[in-house]
Amino acid sequence: MEPSNVVLQRFFETSEAARRASSPLKKAAEVGVRFTDITGEFTFKLIDGKPRFTEGRAADPDFELTLAPGAVRAIAAQPDADVGDLGIVFFQRIVARDPDEKISVKLHSGLIKLTLRGWLSVMALGGAKVMGWLAMKGLKGPSAIASALARLKKG
Repeated sequence: MEPSNVVLQRFFETSEAARRASSPLKKAAEVGVRFTDITGEFTFKLIDGKPRFTEGRAADPDFELTLAPGAVRAIAAQPDADVGDLGIVFFQRIVARDPDEKISVKLHSGLIKLTLRGWLSVMALGGAKVMGWLAMKGLKGPSAIASALARLKKG
C-alpha cells in the first residue's frame, strides 16, 4: 500500500477530474494538507495553472485538511469523475463517522476571500449534483454555502 501523500499527489497531477475541479482557482488559492497515516505537512495549490501537491507547510491556506487513508483512496479512485461526483465524494468524507474514511476541515478564510480565490467557482462547477447532495444534508437554497462554511468554522 502506497503512503497517502504519494497517492494524492499522483491523483492531483495526473487526473482529469482534479484538473477540471481546480481550473477556476486563482494563483493565491492554497490548502494545507495533513494525513492521519503519515507525518509531515503538505500543500495543494496551482503552479503554472496546474494542480500541484507539494511537501511543506502552506504559506496562506484558505483551509487545512486532515485526510484518513480511506478518504484518500476514495478520492483517488475518481480520476475521470465529473466535478459534481468528485465534490460529493469529498463532502461525504467530511461527514463520515468512520475515522478511516474521514476528512477534517479547518477553515481559515471567509466567504469573500474564498470567492476571490475561486473556491466558490469550484463549487459552482459541481452544480446541481453537489447542491442536491447538500440539500439532502439540510443545506438548501442560496444560503447553503454560507451555512456549510459556518459549520466548517465551528469544526
